[in-house]
Amino acid sequence: MELDTYRDAIVKALLSAKDEKGQPKITEENALAAVKDFTDEELLDGMPFNSPEEVAEMILE
Repeated sequence: MELDTYRDAIVKALLSAKDEKGQPKITEENALAAVKDFTDEELLDGMPFNSPEEVAEMILE
């Protein structure tokens, strides 16, 4: 998976996360900002070990 695809998949996973009432856990603006906090190097280092969904879960915690 390429870096841009990985980054987009993290944002998609963040936006699909819902709370117990079915409401989004994070806004698109906050999801994009959270993913931008990761450098390309950080994401590249984590890609072999963490799926986009796992990264999204870490961000939401």
